Amino acid sequence: MAANQSPSSAFTIKSLYLAAFAQAGSPHIALLIPESEKSGNLVHIRIQRDISPNWTFQRRTEDIVGNMFLTTLLKIHDVSAGEITPLQLETVSKQVPVPENDKFGECSLWVYRVVEELHNSGMVNLVDIRELGKEFESFAAGNRNFARRDKFPNADVSKWCS
Repeated sequence: MAANQSPSSAFTIKSLYLAAFAQAGSPHIALLIPESEKSGNLVHIRIQRDISPNWTFQRRTEDIVGNMFLTTLLKIHDVSAGEITPLQLETVSKQVPVPENDKFGECSLWVYRVVEELHNSGMVNLVDIRELGKEFESFAAGNRNFARRDKFPNADVSKWCS
């Protein structure tokens, strides 16, 4: 890994992150559990027009290093407080209904509902979902310059979820 791709001290493998991906307008939001500095397990909803004109759930492996769209990682649960496995994340995520529309911005609402379910399941400690949303949106808004293949996503730790 090149020197300018070093993860910050806020990045720990197997912790749970809110992830922002650069796109026109506000970022796309997902949940990510890194398996290494190079890649991790991602859950999100997306619109894949060849399958459905509406949002659909997806779990996949996502590159971290070299990903020119991944700009932001906000840690919402550290592995030292107990591991959340990709299967556990997928199971809880699937309990949250996927929006039956194609409205822009639904991904963030869905992700925040998943975080609430993770809290209700005792997997994360959520203090305030609205404050978490404000924190993430503010942090992600300043990270557009990380939308480059030669930059590691900007990482920080949430004050509103652990």
